[in-house]
Amino acid sequence: MLQRRLSPHKSRRHLLHTGICLAIASSLNSAFAAPMLEEVLVTAQKSSQSTQDIPVAVTGLTSTQLDKYGFENASDISAQVPNMQVSGPYGDIQPIFAIRGVSMSDYSSNQASPIGVYVDETYLAPVYSHGANFFDIERLEVLRGPQGTLYGKNTTGGAINIITRTPQFNDDPSNYIKLGVGSFNATTAEAGAETQLIDGILAARGALSFKRDEGYAEIVGRDANGAQTDFQGGRLALHFAPNDAWDAVLKYTVSGNDALSTPARNEGRTDLIGAPNSDYNAYSRQSRNLDFHETEANEVGALITNTDIVGLTVTFAGDYYSITSVSSYYDADYYQKADTDGSPNDLLTITWSSNTIGYSQDLRFASEFDGMFNIIAGVYYGYEDQYMNNVYDIFDTPPDLRVGFAKPDTAQQYPFLLDFGMLDQRMETKKDSLAAYTQMRFDFTDRLGMDLGLRYTKDGNEQSYFNISRVGYDGSPRGTYVPGNNTGVDDAYISLPLSQSQLVDILGDPTLLANLQNIGYTHGPYTLDSAPALEADEAEWTGKLGLDYRINDDVMVYVSASHGYRSGSFNGGAYYLARPIETAYASPEYIDAFEVGFKADLLDNSMRLNAALFSYDYTDQQFINVVGFSNFLENAGSSKIAGAEAEFWARLTEKLTLQIGFGYLQTEFTELTLANTETIADADDRVDLSGNELISAPKLNYSISVDYDIWETDAGYLTTNLNGNFQDEQWYSAYNDQFGYGEIRQGAYWLFNARTSWHASDDSYSVSLWVKNIMDKEYDSYGINLQAGFGHDNYLAGPPRTFGAEVTYRF
Repeated sequence: MLQRRLSPHKSRRHLLHTGICLAIASSLNSAFAAPMLEEVLVTAQKSSQSTQDIPVAVTGLTSTQLDKYGFENASDISAQVPNMQVSGPYGDIQPIFAIRGVSMSDYSSNQASPIGVYVDETYLAPVYSHGANFFDIERLEVLRGPQGTLYGKNTTGGAINIITRTPQFNDDPSNYIKLGVGSFNATTAEAGAETQLIDGILAARGALSFKRDEGYAEIVGRDANGAQTDFQGGRLALHFAPNDAWDAVLKYTVSGNDALSTPARNEGRTDLIGAPNSDYNAYSRQSRNLDFHETEANEVGALITNTDIVGLTVTFAGDYYSITSVSSYYDADYYQKADTDGSPNDLLTITWSSNTIGYSQDLRFASEFDGMFNIIAGVYYGYEDQYMNNVYDIFDTPPDLRVGFAKPDTAQQYPFLLDFGMLDQRMETKKDSLAAYTQMRFDFTDRLGMDLGLRYTKDGNEQSYFNISRVGYDGSPRGTYVPGNNTGVDDAYISLPLSQSQLVDILGDPTLLANLQNIGYTHGPYTLDSAPALEADEAEWTGKLGLDYRINDDVMVYVSASHGYRSGSFNGGAYYLARPIETAYASPEYIDAFEVGFKADLLDNSMRLNAALFSYDYTDQQFINVVGFSNFLENAGSSKIAGAEAEFWARLTEKLTLQIGFGYLQTEFTELTLANTETIADADDRVDLSGNELISAPKLNYSISVDYDIWETDAGYLTTNLNGNFQDEQWYSAYNDQFGYGEIRQGAYWLFNARTSWHASDDSYSVSLWVKNIMDKEYDSYGINLQAGFGHDNYLAGPPRTFGAEVTYRF
């Protein structure tokens, strides 16, 4: 967003504030004078501005703040951002973000997040690439609310911008070497250095990062732990500025992780005769006296990711305008063998693999006129090609016979699970997006301004290849469901109609007896041929209208209305019958958002208060629903989200700084009907879930951070940071506490972290001691109900208490 240029005494901007707050600030101003807060510059609106100058809910974190909090990966971000949550179904490399109740429950690798993630303006579609670039960072920005104008990919929830360091032409380069050790035999090394190859014209920077640890999930009977980290990354950046008009930055990043994955925690929900709280293999974790982070998983395999990113940004600066071109390319792949059942048996093991290649081009014009009007306008094109191959190893250990007594509807399924084998799912999707956009700024007076943004997007989505086959446990061909299933039944097999609901159906319609001739597996002969290709084209107008008013130089109020959109997606889960586009494809989701807020710098810029109220109408939300052995990507009818958030900073004294964040959410599905997973044999049994809360949307969340300089000498100073964040109770399923999902949740909890550092007075070196999760809180970051197909709930635990030391040398 473009803002009017300000005279020097107006360069620092402000938040919304009420008359009461202004009166308090005015009365205190003459009696209280503390050091000023640091100004945080962001490029959230495609130009460098103070966070206090833009009428947008944005949190900016500098590299200094990231070091202070000890942020090591993308999953740490939510600790200091109001109304933001992060869940990790497969660890730090695949974080799933939720902002203001807008989230993604789909763990399939072909699904794009409603929270756009950008690295140096490169949009990264694969969620498994989001954790691969968190090193040598200059700044981090989190925008809350739908982004439907300036950003390359329309998103309904918000955007996360990771800006890495660019080599500069000055005498103060940010060169450093950072070494660390920690619990679970962790070792870290990070370095960055830059130099001018041609004085004032060409500069280069290189950065490296290595992280290793032995993992915090203890696997009984194995020497190696799960939940490991084995990350390595490198980046080369070139900055070319031949004259005052032209500027070009080329960055190439390569990174990867190769370690053991995070094993699930199996909590049995089936009461077998003589074996309560069991899964369908009669395994009961509760009877094993295991610690929270201990498991007996037997198939914990590798978790491997590799990501290559190339980005080129070229800018031409005229007298009253600039033209910027952003070109990017990425190649990201992912492989994981996951012991999904979290037990010593072979109940369910999934091997995930995916490769995505994408490129994009953004060309935009930005004016710098002297008058009341300025504009940003551009065109964008993006393309991605993803191939996915998932293998589901099902009941390699046969189910226990007692399951038939505990859940009679499963009895007729037993013969088909004795040697089911594996589902081999292969899918290729191709997506392209073409957009034209503009955002106009009108400064009607020195105090009153308006932003008008508009974007037209055409998205194409093609499923060019799709095949689901059944193979033996040794990989030998058994048959193919898609294409090949001619029974008309979207299930892995047709069993005898022995359940009560099935018998009632037959009594009501005797013609159903004809289906008995199809009893058995529903697949046809084995083939790797594809189902017919499917295509979906979409076109949508999105945008924003906002007004802001500056009460004085230090206080701004704003109001905005915006329309956001996320394109549709093909179902990345397993099913057994070729589907038409109507059921194979989840439609786009939409958000209409209204927001009012303020930004204020108080007490000679020693205090800062930003706050907002917002209301969303959310329609056709996309999410995955697991029913037995099948996954369904579906659209919720509609939901409502309302909330509030505030961020407060205070430089109380030269030595003491306080930061507090607050978030409140009130969410509700107003229209949602899903399958009843407790009635396995009745595929038509649907339940109304309207009135339930949205996924990953805790009502309350707080954060607090205190910085205190303990001791100062001529040689340096000793400082400490204590920070904590609170997450209220939240659901990981749209069913909430109904129909057997009552435990797919996380109760309210606090996490506390601390970091104490010695800094040399010339900033040449620092030494830090840190600890995370001080109270060793046990909590889950993800949960899913697998009771219908496997008799248990699946959880992934957050990390326990960790600690370590770090040394940084700057030169």
